[in-house]
Amino acid sequence: MKKRIKNLLAVVMAVMILFQPSFVSADVSAAVTYILAQSQDAWTTMALAAADQTGIPTSHLTSVSGSLATDYAKAILALAAVGQNPTTFGNIDYVTQLKSYYNNNQMGDETLLNDDVWSILALAAVGEISSSQAISAKNFLLANQNSDGGWSYAVNGVSDTNDTASAIIALVEAGISASNAVITSAISYLQSAQNADGGFGWMAGFDSDSGSDAWVITALNKINQDASSWDQSGNNPVSHLESLQDSDGGFWWVQPGTSDFNNKSMTSFAVIALSGASYPIDYYQISNSQDEDPQPDTYHLRLEGQNNTICDVYISADTALNIVENGSSVCGYTYTIQDTAFGPYLSAINSEQAQGMSGWMYFVNNISQPVGAQDYILNEGDEVLWYYGEWGWQPTALSFSSDELASGQNLTITVKYFDGQSWLPLEDATVNGASQNYSTDSTGQVVVSLPDGYYTFYAEKQNFIRSNSESVQFGDGVSRSVGLVVEIDQAGTIAGESIIFEVSPSQLDFGKIKPGQVSSQVVFLSNSGTVDLALAAVVSGDSVFSDNISIDGQTWADYADSLAVNQNKQVDVSLLIPAGYIGSGIKTGEMIFWASPQ
Repeated sequence: MKKRIKNLLAVVMAVMILFQPSFVSADVSAAVTYILAQSQDAWTTMALAAADQTGIPTSHLTSVSGSLATDYAKAILALAAVGQNPTTFGNIDYVTQLKSYYNNNQMGDETLLNDDVWSILALAAVGEISSSQAISAKNFLLANQNSDGGWSYAVNGVSDTNDTASAIIALVEAGISASNAVITSAISYLQSAQNADGGFGWMAGFDSDSGSDAWVITALNKINQDASSWDQSGNNPVSHLESLQDSDGGFWWVQPGTSDFNNKSMTSFAVIALSGASYPIDYYQISNSQDEDPQPDTYHLRLEGQNNTICDVYISADTALNIVENGSSVCGYTYTIQDTAFGPYLSAINSEQAQGMSGWMYFVNNISQPVGAQDYILNEGDEVLWYYGEWGWQPTALSFSSDELASGQNLTITVKYFDGQSWLPLEDATVNGASQNYSTDSTGQVVVSLPDGYYTFYAEKQNFIRSNSESVQFGDGVSRSVGLVVEIDQAGTIAGESIIFEVSPSQLDFGKIKPGQVSSQVVFLSNSGTVDLALAAVVSGDSVFSDNISIDGQTWADYADSLAVNQNKQVDVSLLIPAGYIGSGIKTGEMIFWASPQ
């Protein structure tokens, strides 16, 4: 096999033994019985809520088993579905934690789209669909719709039915009309992928499965379309999904007898679809969002680094220094506090270390305080601003004439600075946003008119502190006259040919299984590059995986396959727990699929 370049050609999948949810069906009562016999997680909670059940178990939602934006988003959606407050129910504030994944005007991993979808839906579930995080995630989705109308789970990925359906749900929830060209072109993509049996596979040309059926039906529920009207030779998505229900109430992934690795792990999605529901299942209005009054004993923290905003949250704290310590677990930064003769000193956040005349300074309510941060006791309503720069820099603030404008309407952006007593216009400040930067006039203002869309702006000027970031919507949030074309260069170039190799899903969950049992999952492989690929795999992590994972009936070490240009393929990944295995609890590992040119 030719040389492998890990960061270029490897697609990594996390694998773990956790519960794989199962839920309701067309026969709701049988499906509910089936669900309640399983371990519970966020998906089971949402499915039971969609089926109008009462007394739904929630103890499993007091913590989040994972560290991804989607893990927090699912917990928020599940809690909202059963009328619980996601900011206080668990061991941390789930909403604040989700917002901490805001990164570069999108949510979570910049290479993924599914975390933006679920962040939008989770924030909508708690009344924060107009937050800057939700608007930026929406804008990111809009910018990454494929030319065929669909979406992938990843940026520059090949469209698939599941992620296209979930993107439709999120964008409609975020205010895009069902008649908008963005949605109608996505629906056209789904129609083109429907099979003759009425159902849907992961991608066009794949065999129909219950999960794909459920996602498409749920998207149609969102836009008030009757999925049973999508007829193909007398079949439709509803009838195909119902045909996969077993006598115990669960839903098989595919027709029994057609795969050696069949399971009922898609039942959760089936019940939500067939209950006529969509996401969010229900809403919980939180009164302490950042756009409203925070809870008592929480204070606004904003950290402005040299090149970007590091943190912008409400958080509990005692002092202006303690708030930096507490914010690190929410926003994910590191910090260094040194003991000096003058008391504790914040010397670094992340890699930004105090040196020369530059260091970390703080303001409370835009005023430089005469005491050290450790000695400033926070009072109700305090807003703490830390910045990396030199002593004497002044705070700035950016505001809009309106945060929602009609198509073609002018937006006035105002930038001011605080001199210690009053806010004054800031001339020649650079306003960053849209496709260009703007400069404020002597009144501290700039007037712009932009195509329909969502834009985030902030202001900067040398020897001043970066301003707050604000988002604005023009028109419907998307320009219908702009066509997007991209030449994908996702995985590098070898010998003049491009390798674009995709693997989904990004995580395998083998469920709760006992020694002597085997659990299997399906992985989808796609080659949309210009060269045929040779495939291999590596499994690492806990020995239960490295010793017992097989791929398509072979040990992972012996796995070898090929994937032609434009070919899609599914492989079966199985985990056999040896009969004499004595370990217990959650185990984690990693599987890497390697692709190299043939």
